Amino acid sequence: MTSASSSYTTEFRHEFAAQMGSLLLRRFLWFTGLMGTLGVVSTAGAVLLVLAERSPAAQGAVVISGDMMGSLAVYVIWTVMYVFAFVYAVQRRPDAATLVIFSIVIVSLDGLMNIAMRVLGLPFASGLFGFMLSYTTAAIFLPWTVKQSLIPAAIVLGLSALFKMTPIEGGPTMGRLYQVLLSPILVMPGMLISWWRHSSRLRESQFYFLQRRYGEVRRELTDARRIHEAMFPTPKSTGEVRFTYRYQPMRQIGGDYLHFSTCPNKDGSSETVTVVLLDVTGHGIPAALTVNRLYGELARLFGEDPSISPGEVLMLLNRYVRLTMATHSVYVTGLVAKIDPSDDTLTFANAGHPPAFHIRADGSIDQLDSTTYLLGAVGDDLFEASERVVEFGPGDRLIAYTDGATEAMDARGTMFGIRGIQGILASSGARADGDWPMAILKAVDQHRDGPPDDDTLVIEIFRIFSERRRREDRCDTEGSRASGDPEPVSL
Repeated sequence: MTSASSSYTTEFRHEFAAQMGSLLLRRFLWFTGLMGTLGVVSTAGAVLLVLAERSPAAQGAVVISGDMMGSLAVYVIWTVMYVFAFVYAVQRRPDAATLVIFSIVIVSLDGLMNIAMRVLGLPFASGLFGFMLSYTTAAIFLPWTVKQSLIPAAIVLGLSALFKMTPIEGGPTMGRLYQVLLSPILVMPGMLISWWRHSSRLRESQFYFLQRRYGEVRRELTDARRIHEAMFPTPKSTGEVRFTYRYQPMRQIGGDYLHFSTCPNKDGSSETVTVVLLDVTGHGIPAALTVNRLYGELARLFGEDPSISPGEVLMLLNRYVRLTMATHSVYVTGLVAKIDPSDDTLTFANAGHPPAFHIRADGSIDQLDSTTYLLGAVGDDLFEASERVVEFGPGDRLIAYTDGATEAMDARGTMFGIRGIQGILASSGARADGDWPMAILKAVDQHRDGPPDDDTLVIEIFRIFSERRRREDRCDTEGSRASGDPEPVSL
């Protein structure tokens, strides 16, 4: 969980930095272009003011004092600095880190030039007020963080305080001290603007990032569900033993799984069917990833030995889960049922799974309870599958499900429970083959208050009368009639 969160944070940080880099270049050009233009206009205005002043002693000639020359020189340097920064950014397209440093340097130099003009007593000197205007403009244009905005403010205010508290600056000491203490107020607007704009950009970027990521996750989950459902078998509607199922994951993908395998029986007279029903602890993507691993393990087991017994399947799965998943507190319940129509048997083993129900052709119902621990709970030395064999003749069916059905709760917190399943099976009477999964899911949905809070999988395995069995039954009937047995009477 920590690595996933770290990955998300790193990805967002890189994306946000890339966005700010692109934004910073545009805003830097706007800022330096504006300030450079303002510098040209200010310098030109200062020159015009100088030219408008004529000295009578010099018979109308233009006289430029040393202080005025100093102010003009500062204005020219100030203008050239911003124009150079603009041209440099246009031609070189520096990275974000360079632009941040460059912007901090020129804003700091801007403030130092204003302070120098004030200290030297040059005309048109604005001191900290001039710096405040430049600094606030920079905060409006440049996507500074609060930390970045503090650097030029600290440099300029620090040097200003140094000059204020030296004999260079005249006036009462207490007055100068008050000026130093109140000077941070001048940069507060710029800092607040930087904080507000940076926070707004951060929130907007997070929103769009999460929105895009949500869309990506939705698409990935759709693809994952397609892959996940492709692992499930196609319902079998041919042959003597058939099955169908209904799956309702809590989310798009879940931790329930159904495996189906067939192989010829020993004498080759019919097809043996094996069904494995698994339920992984947990929900959603983690459970689905575990199912993915179990799918591969089951494919290997049945690929190596198609006639493997239910007990062997559980023994090998328990070892696999114990060694690879139990260390992460992931366990699995499982039911393995193998039906051989040649000898009318159902062999099953149940590892901590909810009991299955065997519905006989005459309507009687038997409960097939758990025979061993859930998978991964104990090692090989304590795990015994204890498979069992029951008669499974034509017309019989097996109903199995995961605990999402029995643990569904109504508004009062009452679970549907095993008795709920029993009630559906006992009260619904005879149903067409394959109708039980839908009937049980419908009853569970009616009982449940709100959306599903667990994955639910219901399967039905049923056996029909084969043509061979029909011929045998006819032969037995004809033989009994030939021997003098009374014919059955139709009522």
